[in-house]
Amino acid sequence: MKINNFNKEKAKKAHGGSILAADIISDKMNPPFGHAWGYLENSGEMETDVHPAAEIYIIVKGQGQVKIEGEISKIKAGDVIEIPPDNKHSISCKENEDLLWAAFWWDKKD
Repeated sequence: MKINNFNKEKAKKAHGGSILAADIISDKMNPPFGHAWGYLENSGEMETDVHPAAEIYIIVKGQGQVKIEGEISKIKAGDVIEIPPDNKHSISCKENEDLLWAAFWWDKKD
């Protein structure tokens, strides 16, 4: 059995250094999708991203907002955000609060 948790000290900078990220699932499991923890703190904001993969964010801790193709929505722990392929998106956290989410992405089906 292996249990993984996000560890800020072991996470690496991602998205141009705007967030911390770490693998969620070990390579031994060979998942058929991409995955990463995403972490922001104290009013942080992820740089805008866009890619051909479909993606979901599952908010684990904190509050903030997500922006997809210019549409902005408030988010909180327990929310699941669907990000369609090729949509510009970013996420940010509230002041004085951490935001932790699990991201999963996969190639779109033709």
